[in-house]
Amino acid sequence: MRKFILALGAMAMTAAAVAGLPQVIRTAGQAPAVKQPTIERHHASTARQSLARHVATGDLQAAFSIQGATSQQSVWSENFDSGATGWTLGRDAEDYFGWELKQSTGNNAYSAIDPDDVQSLFIEGPYQTYRRSIAHATSPTLDVPANAVLHAQVGYSQNMNDYAVLTLTASTDGFATSTELWNSAQETGAGNWRWHALEVPLAALAGQTIQLRWTYGPGLKDTFGTGGYMADYYVDGLRVTGVTEIDHIDVKTGEVINFVDLSSGEVSSWQWTLDGGTPATSSDPAPSVYYTRDGSYDVTLTVTDAQGQTSSLTKPGFVRVTGDAPVARILPPATFRYDETHLPMVCPLVPVQYADASSGFPTQWQWNFTATDPATSSEPDPVVAYHHMYEQSVTLDVSNQHGTSRDSIGVSVEYEGYISNLLPDDYPVTYDLDGEGKFPGCNRMNINAYGERFSKPSRPILVYGAVVFFETASAEALMDQIANIGVHLYTSKNGLPDQRRESMWWRVVDLATSTSTTLRGTMFEFDPQVVDDEFFITVDGIPEWNDSCDVSFAMAALRDHDGTAYMQLRDQWRPVAGFFDSERSHTSFYIMPLVAHSVITLLPVGTDEVELPAEGGLVEQQIFSLFGYDLPQVDADWLRFEGSPSDITLDTLRVSCDPLPATIPSRETTITFIDRINASSIAVRFVQSRQSAALKGDVNGDGSVDISDVNILINIMLGIDRAETYDGRAYVTDGDTIVDVADVNAVINIMLGK
Repeated sequence: MRKFILALGAMAMTAAAVAGLPQVIRTAGQAPAVKQPTIERHHASTARQSLARHVATGDLQAAFSIQGATSQQSVWSENFDSGATGWTLGRDAEDYFGWELKQSTGNNAYSAIDPDDVQSLFIEGPYQTYRRSIAHATSPTLDVPANAVLHAQVGYSQNMNDYAVLTLTASTDGFATSTELWNSAQETGAGNWRWHALEVPLAALAGQTIQLRWTYGPGLKDTFGTGGYMADYYVDGLRVTGVTEIDHIDVKTGEVINFVDLSSGEVSSWQWTLDGGTPATSSDPAPSVYYTRDGSYDVTLTVTDAQGQTSSLTKPGFVRVTGDAPVARILPPATFRYDETHLPMVCPLVPVQYADASSGFPTQWQWNFTATDPATSSEPDPVVAYHHMYEQSVTLDVSNQHGTSRDSIGVSVEYEGYISNLLPDDYPVTYDLDGEGKFPGCNRMNINAYGERFSKPSRPILVYGAVVFFETASAEALMDQIANIGVHLYTSKNGLPDQRRESMWWRVVDLATSTSTTLRGTMFEFDPQVVDDEFFITVDGIPEWNDSCDVSFAMAALRDHDGTAYMQLRDQWRPVAGFFDSERSHTSFYIMPLVAHSVITLLPVGTDEVELPAEGGLVEQQIFSLFGYDLPQVDADWLRFEGSPSDITLDTLRVSCDPLPATIPSRETTITFIDRINASSIAVRFVQSRQSAALKGDVNGDGSVDISDVNILINIMLGIDRAETYDGRAYVTDGDTIVDVADVNAVINIMLGK
């Protein structure tokens, strides 16, 4: 008796297998019939000697260390507690204000950093615009060692950079020429008044005698460079450090180590070997490295001079790494959220990829999914396909030698709908800007536009436009009433808006505004655009705020995570996070694009191969495409498509083929099907072989038969002996035993010869 193996896995896909499967194909210009959303209001290293192996030739001598607290040696410092000896504290040309020594007090007191603080270097500009000016504070001379770093604490508010900017420069010639080292407008983070810890590399000035200069100068709004006013600055804790050699360094997994070269001689090239590190090798003079696994790791530096002489230094066990238990975190295929559930929106039917975003460097992963094929995975970044829609769950367990952790999320599996970045607990607000206008909305703070960043979709999408929820839209002046408010689709580059793809405008008087109980949105329709990467929806054209003009739209109340809102400040895009005087400075705008996923796939889910009979003939294969498809060109002359695609999403592909020539055992061709909006495609292998002919009715594409298809089973079993029907029930026999087809275990035993 012949033995057969049956696969008990995926069953043949029918239209009913995916709940809510769309039945009619979309056209590119046909937006989803989705109800527009409304928003209800709610209100240091230890000492241990290691044996360094040192090989050198000539005067060249390899040496290295790391840049950090354990290797720093102070060569100059100034805290101003004993005065400002050697400093020149200047005043502005009209003697309105100048540098002085003063103790900081209250919430801004430097004593929170240095309990013994007496006073700091201080300057405060005048409050009158016409008195704005420039003032310098210049240090005595100091010598800069190799690998030097300047440390300082500067207290100020970034939000005052419009009025005055503090700049730090260095000079070797009494400031006939100078080099800028830092300025207050470079800093990021919260905009409120706070102490900023600076670490400024001085490598370019190594071996030179310099002076430092703090300059109180023009703010960002001062286009003429006249000078600064209003803002105040404290400076304290100045220190210049060099780097000394150490025996080893203790770090945590993921902690970045900054190596520095301390070699003597004229070094022209460097080669680092960093066992266990990321990267494991480097030719940079000062590489940055981190480690992902516990252990003790050697470091070797080989330096070469222009004459080809070399010197090597190996420090065994120089880096000692200790890890922690991981903290699991799931990164879904797309992070924007389906409006109706506030869960990440994922495309049905086609492969989508999850990612492990856990911290702590796990070594093992266990994923569990509902309604996917496969349902589990031990890969870090698994690919799955959903065969059912609506809300589904995902769980990730991660572990390493230090422990385990679990993360669970829900996702919404949907073809189309409105999306946003709003979290379940968000509620809509706007903010007053202390007499300067509204945020987000009209203002006098040079905020020209607003943008909401959306992640790369799980599969390509068609963007039909976006709804923006305006809180207010009132204006008395005619020019403000007819101002065009623009909403635009932008590509993303380096996390900021880049190229405009599509736009629509409404006048201020045409905007829908909100009531006391409900937010009403205004739809800005686009010529539909295919998007398969991170993108932005931006809002601009809002008139400048005045007593008779009030235009604003909603944002989520400030939170401490998941910031997706951006603004164009003085024509420069930047995140909203860090602009307001609060640690809870992240938010998302109430901007909701209308999108539809581009889906084209063979059914059942995961199928990408069609087996053709060796004797030739016609084969039918289910294919689903939300936007329809056209029959592609076929290069193989032995295969043809019969008929034409229908106007429904679930179609039957009819493929006919010639008989397989007796001189060859098999043949195949790959044909790519593309949907009608040119957004998604699927490559399908059509395979004809004598082996495939042995199992007629193969529905799984892998030589296996679905045990639920009784007719197929009976045809196969006729090759064993015979199958009979009695009283409407099917039976099979191997000549000795007769069993009911419904008894799966008995059928398998017969087929296995048991």
